Amino acid sequence: MPRIRPGQKKVVRDWQQTIIERIKSGRVVPIISNRVPHDLVLSGYDNTENDYRTYTHYPLLEKHDLARVSQFARVVDDNVTDPRALKEDYINFIKNRLFDIAEGHGISPDILADVEESFDNVFFSEFSERLGYPRFDQGDINPLLVLAEFPLPIYLTTCHHDYIEVALRRAGKKPRTDICRWHKGLEGVPSVFDGDYQPSPEEPLVYHLHGFDANPASMVLTEDDHMEFLIAVSQNIGRDTDPVPRRVRQAMADSSLILLGYSLQNLDFKVIFWGLIKPRPIQQTSVSIQLTPSEVEKNYLQKYLNEFEFKIYWGDIHQYTQALSEALEN
Repeated sequence: MPRIRPGQKKVVRDWQQTIIERIKSGRVVPIISNRVPHDLVLSGYDNTENDYRTYTHYPLLEKHDLARVSQFARVVDDNVTDPRALKEDYINFIKNRLFDIAEGHGISPDILADVEESFDNVFFSEFSERLGYPRFDQGDINPLLVLAEFPLPIYLTTCHHDYIEVALRRAGKKPRTDICRWHKGLEGVPSVFDGDYQPSPEEPLVYHLHGFDANPASMVLTEDDHMEFLIAVSQNIGRDTDPVPRRVRQAMADSSLILLGYSLQNLDFKVIFWGLIKPRPIQQTSVSIQLTPSEVEKNYLQKYLNEFEFKIYWGDIHQYTQALSEALEN
């Protein structure tokens, strides 16, 4: 905040200026949905959902999100023997999806052949890297690259892949990856906090709330997973058994949040909101980016989030991140 000289009137700041000032001081935590990288790399999140419904032979005509459809597959698919098998099958599905996209983009046949040969031996983020994704040199300014340039120590995401880390490395930073240990089977997974690491703008933490594809068991995918995750992060706050590190909880309490790519109707938003955002002891001014809906929906969204100090930016993620970037340069 600028110095106020004697006799100078106080400058009245709006909520957008507040967010800008807090980005400059490192007191903003972006929360990035799974939708963002899917829209950037996998030909759109909605298209991925539609194709997954076809892939799983989902019988209902209504449009249901990934959690509902994967729950259906978990229950009725005889080839899915346990929860991990379901997640491995989902990873196989998106690998095939990305491979088809790469073929359509004209990726070198030699690269495609090499990747296909190791198809089952690499996790999805590595598979994606070998195919040359994410492609940050294509088209519009990539919102992940814009976010990566901000001087922030912690990025939260419900994405299962390393696209945020790739953007941060491209920005000259050294990100660390960690996951939420939301069930007992993950308690033995090493944490970046086992040593003396402290997140910083130069070595930021990317904390995967819903797991990481290198460890399929860590992924929150089905409706049951979301409910188990919600219980785990809600009932253990402040205890040694809290699956969310104290440093992450503290950052969420001390900082403004920016929600990117979430729909209030989807289960991933509801679980994050009720499990992590609503319990914050202090509700800081925060922002949610929403595409402009009908006037009835717009009024509902504004009233729903206003209680928790959330402002709504009506527009897309590209517009908002670009506006932030330009404001920071001024």
